[in-house]
Amino acid sequence: MNGAAKARARMTLGVLLFGSSFLLSACLKSTEPQASLLDLSGTWHYTGVQTSGIHEALDGKLTITRESGMSFHGLLILQAVNQQTGLPRQLTGVVSGSESGIDVIDFDADIESITRRHVGTIVADTIAGNWISPTDPTIAGTFRVVRETR
Repeated sequence: MNGAAKARARMTLGVLLFGSSFLLSACLKSTEPQASLLDLSGTWHYTGVQTSGIHEALDGKLTITRESGMSFHGLLILQAVNQQTGLPRQLTGVVSGSESGIDVIDFDADIESITRRHVGTIVADTIAGNWISPTDPTIAGTFRVVRETR
């Protein structure tokens, strides 16, 4: 191989390496949290009713602790009062969700190994809608959360 052929080979190899690294870097995604587009962080007052299964009145706090882009995470602490016996019980679970449509908030609350999927409409500082357990559709109800603090 003469000098000109070696130079072309090196040039071709350099172009291929540069192009490959450019394409690979374009495929990488940032793992840092994105700026929130929802503005849900803070404390919300949660009220609800379990309307199927054991009927319970639900009252407590939803705290959104982290947001990124269109998703959020937090904690739900409730007192559930059996509407037949009046006996209360404490419920606590982690929450994760997102905006699933224009003004539609969709989140799961994992409470006592049962996921309760909440889907509601947000208007100003209030989210209201229905929830159901995807694993046990006999557990369902309604909810409303109203922002207390940001």
